Amino acid sequence: MLTAEREILVEDVLDSIFRGFVGIIPYDRIGCAFLSSGGTRMMSYWARSNMGPMAINKGYSRPLLGSSLREVFRTGEPRILNDLERYLAEHPTSKATQRIVAEGGRSSLTCPLFVDGRPLGVLFFTSHQTNVYRDIHQAVFQQIAGQVAILINKSKLFQELVERNQFLLRQAEQLREVANRDALTGVLNRRAFLLALEQHLQASAATGKTLGLVMADIDHFKNVNDTYGHAAGDKALRGFTDRIGALLRPGDYLGRYGGEEFLLLISDISAADLPAIVERFRAAIADEPFDLGEVRRSLTVSFGVAVVSEGGMRAEEVIATADRALYEAKEAGRNRSVIAIATG
Repeated sequence: MLTAEREILVEDVLDSIFRGFVGIIPYDRIGCAFLSSGGTRMMSYWARSNMGPMAINKGYSRPLLGSSLREVFRTGEPRILNDLERYLAEHPTSKATQRIVAEGGRSSLTCPLFVDGRPLGVLFFTSHQTNVYRDIHQAVFQQIAGQVAILINKSKLFQELVERNQFLLRQAEQLREVANRDALTGVLNRRAFLLALEQHLQASAATGKTLGLVMADIDHFKNVNDTYGHAAGDKALRGFTDRIGALLRPGDYLGRYGGEEFLLLISDISAADLPAIVERFRAAIADEPFDLGEVRRSLTVSFGVAVVSEGGMRAEEVIATADRALYEAKEAGRNRSVIAIATG
């Protein structure tokens, strides 16, 4: 009934059934529900309808206990209900029937699916007309039920494998992200930042675009720890990264180099624009006191800036230039920046 050279997902199979059963079994809607792993609930998985908006969609779930579907699984034979409104009047508590009737369904053919004698789920064929289904439709489905069930089960197992693989990929990505982040501040750790710097230096050499490497050091940070404790120092570090991070452009990077020292990579920037950018960083720290827990205290930061405008520079050379500029800023009184040209 359905052939393919690749593995197929459940919705591929069910979409093909919706298209391919025309002329075999009459319907305006087909739905598929699977038994839960414990066999206690029916979970709607898929539906296609030409009747309009659907009231039973993917995820709709009902307990099997007390459901008429238990009899369908017991007999193993398709069930015909040729007047759903009448059936609902006789079974007013049937939530699923209420929803199908609300969609416009007036008759249904419920076909159980078995694999190796085990119930897998159900295909529901629904028509907007009453008295549509006949014994011949039951017989037709019974002839192909085994093939349909095997095909759906195979695609279901393959889809579960795909989804499991996707889950593992997401988990691996999350682990990589955690491994690249500083545990305290959440910014890039030293290893991850240096990798990004190397990549941008290579790109800069190829394109000729200027970039800036900024080394930032919180002034008198040891005094914060000694006076207020390490918890206050941690709040200061997180506050610093929050304020600076809010000013970064897309494509810029912030990383913790060690202790109270941080590196910022400012990509695709002109040397003339760098001083204004670094001044915004400085003012963002100095202009507003930090909440350190039990006290609010003003902090300042010194900045050393290396301008990279020539190709062939290595990361350690650029960092050394920024470090020397930072030393000059501290020697000149702190709470300022010094800019230097990085040369190989």
